[in-house]
Amino acid sequence: MLARSGWAGARNFLENAFVSLIAEDVMKAYFANLPAKAWVLVTLSAVLITYPVITVVVPELLRAIVPETVRSVLNLL
Repeated sequence: MLARSGWAGARNFLENAFVSLIAEDVMKAYFANLPAKAWVLVTLSAVLITYPVITVVVPELLRAIVPETVRSVLNLL
């Protein structure tokens, strides 16, 4: 009967919010204390992932969005 009352649900929500705040603090502390080599690895892997995406996806999106006539005029310039 107590589990169906509104108070029990509110208590569970507050406990979950508290756990979420603790997890967020733990992650902030983890990232704040990463050594420089780890940051280099994270940055390098991010660049290696985003470079092909930018070089392949962005031109295809532009071809899909910009009409052919506009592209032909831009090529004349």
